Amino acid sequence: MKKPIIKLRFDRKLDQDMAWQFYSASEISGTDFWMERAIRYYPELLNIAKEKNKKLYLEDYIINYYNKHESEIGLLSKEAVKNLNRKQEEFFCQVNKTFKGYPWPQKKIIGNLSIFDFCPRFLEDNEFQVFIYDSQNFQLFTIFHECLHFIFYDFAKTNFPDGLGKMDTESGIFWDIAEVFNAVIQNTKDFRLLHGKIDNIGYPNHADLIKKGAIIWENKRDVRKWTEEMIDLLS
Repeated sequence: MKKPIIKLRFDRKLDQDMAWQFYSASEISGTDFWMERAIRYYPELLNIAKEKNKKLYLEDYIINYYNKHESEIGLLSKEAVKNLNRKQEEFFCQVNKTFKGYPWPQKKIIGNLSIFDFCPRFLEDNEFQVFIYDSQNFQLFTIFHECLHFIFYDFAKTNFPDGLGKMDTESGIFWDIAEVFNAVIQNTKDFRLLHGKIDNIGYPNHADLIKKGAIIWENKRDVRKWTEEMIDLLS
């Protein structure tokens, strides 16, 4: 199996765009992203409520933060790259076993380091964000989580073209199954060895599905068969 290249970088404009997006629509599947993943770290952003031009205020805040913390961010960036390089070979080997040699959709994957803990992914571009202030284990968890999304969505579209392949990837059954798959797989022993044990994996609204998905995986250990059973469960 050809392994993709994971490159980590900063994108200030993307940070601005995502911060505005999560401020404008903050709740996803039981999680308030703005309060839990922005205000938690930057309580001064509560001041946005009294600003007339909220978008401009947020954009200026982010640029000023980057400028003020340039040296710190640079050091954290280097540590994130070292951390990834230590584990990514093991990750690709484990994914190869899990998907039984199914090829990656693209060769290059971009991880955009961010000052926010939103961590969205962009399927069409094979890009995602990862929180620069997270612990090394959580950074690895996020990176591997998003990379799993890229190969799982591609696998599901290829193997279920008339079902999942025609569904929305950002909501509904396909999105539910993809998130549950990651929660199940990243809580297995092999993946815990990669990034450590992460408590409360997955969205709160998926808790019951994750339990059921874990049982199915233990019985099947096959991505296609697991997906088939999850489709039946949610249909």
